[in-house]
Amino acid sequence: MLVEEAVMPLLVRIRPNLPYLALLALGAALVVFAGRIGGELRPFLFGGGLVLLVLLGYPVVVSTVLRVPVLAVTADGVRLPLMGVRLAWDEIAEVRWDVKSSATRSMPVLLIVPTSPAWVLLRMRPWLRSEGRAHLARYGTPIVLPDVSLDRPLKDVAAAISNGLPRDPS
Repeated sequence: MLVEEAVMPLLVRIRPNLPYLALLALGAALVVFAGRIGGELRPFLFGGGLVLLVLLGYPVVVSTVLRVPVLAVTADGVRLPLMGVRLAWDEIAEVRWDVKSSATRSMPVLLIVPTSPAWVLLRMRPWLRSEGRAHLARYGTPIVLPDVSLDRPLKDVAAAISNGLPRDPS
């Protein structure tokens, strides 16, 4: 197997979109509102707002403020630091496109298919494993990259990964 020597490094970070920021603002508003009211709803509002802030704020702070990439394509392979996954080039079977459909719209997603999806699930952060299992059942891979909230187009990511994959000598 020969790996292309001219793998261009690519770093992809989070770029929060408007719905993402709206959910963060909702979490902050719930925390503030819970702090101003009393009663039986206070712990539920505070807890719900705090969960939204932590779950959605953590990736934004780590990626944008601390500059940790969501995805890094290097000469050694592909790293997904926020997910806790690192794949060497020979651990990637293919990269392909699919469509994620919801009730309101469809969007393209990039699928990174590892040679051993079960092993990738074990390496994922524990709080992401259920989503990884759902992606594995739906798409055949635990690594699904939507185009929203990334600072680089998925076409660039797909090209960088495809360029680094081992070439079949035949």
